[in-house]
Amino acid sequence: MASFEIRPYSQPLKIPYRWSKGTQHFRAGLILRLEMDGAVGWGEAAPPPHEPVDGEAFTAECEKLLAGLDPERDNFLDQLNERTTLGRLRCGISTAWLSARAAAEGKTLSRYVGGPDRKLADKVPVNELITDADPEGCVRSVAAALANHQDTVKVKCTPDRDLDLARVGAIRAAYPGLPIRIDPNESWPLDWAAEQLRAMAKFDIQYCEEPLPRGSGLDAYRELRKQQPIPIALDDSLRSLDHLDEIIAMDAADYLVLKAQRVGGPDQALKIIDKATDAGLRCTITASLETSVGLHLAIHVAALTGDPAPSGVGTARFFAEDVAPPPPIVNGAMRIPDEPGLGIAPLEWWRAQMPVAAQ
Repeated sequence: MASFEIRPYSQPLKIPYRWSKGTQHFRAGLILRLEMDGAVGWGEAAPPPHEPVDGEAFTAECEKLLAGLDPERDNFLDQLNERTTLGRLRCGISTAWLSARAAAEGKTLSRYVGGPDRKLADKVPVNELITDADPEGCVRSVAAALANHQDTVKVKCTPDRDLDLARVGAIRAAYPGLPIRIDPNESWPLDWAAEQLRAMAKFDIQYCEEPLPRGSGLDAYRELRKQQPIPIALDDSLRSLDHLDEIIAMDAADYLVLKAQRVGGPDQALKIIDKATDAGLRCTITASLETSVGLHLAIHVAALTGDPAPSGVGTARFFAEDVAPPPPIVNGAMRIPDEPGLGIAPLEWWRAQMPVAAQ
């Protein structure tokens, strides 16, 4: 009988991940493996980077969720959906299951999930994430990205208004035509967010991602769009199809930032991509500072858009040690793997871990 194996990871970062919610030096989560029908699938469940992870407890939570479910049944995901499931756990489970099914049929994950007639991209342009604390460091990081043909950047912003204006202003002064996105990660309060965006507008910002504190409500984003000229992208507010319906009804966003980890896996992401596209909202696909397993998933999801916007999948450089080689960035883009399944097999790392009981 097919069964999942689950192993926690805690990987050191060689570049500290600085953003509005702190500075991370490690990344932790779970890697899942499923062998079924002579094929192997892999998945990753990764909580948000700033949340502490107890690997043993998170493994136990995943095992409890899987207890009594049969991955050999065609309706396995329906069974899973009947249980209250943390999106990131569902992502790891569903990715392992879908990539195993894809591998068994000799298909890539994106082809299996998208179906035979869907237009798929064969490569995904990669935006560079800028987290440097000082303006000069930001400009150096942008120069390195452009040398690698990455022609879009996303700047992580903070509650330090003057510093962020200096950081973004230095980038714009050095590179007048560069597409710049900004991401305050819910750190700008309502009483000055619109003012800060109006001040940023002179830098020709492509969009600002989820600036307001969590719980602000979609009505606040609708009003923010009216109060200043920079387009608004919603990220954490998008966690399900129901949330997408609310965003559309409230006219709360110009763009969407879609993470497969948050919404529960590639099958859920596909439903959101299609519904958003019908509503005239374009999805930018990003990862959540995941290992190479999660990055491979993210580029498969980006392939499902058919014509990916520059995507936030270039975070492997933060890792001192990864579970497997990440997809390389060549001429500013990552190519979708041709191999059946997810296109990655972290066997060396997997075998080096302490064995855990199969579920």
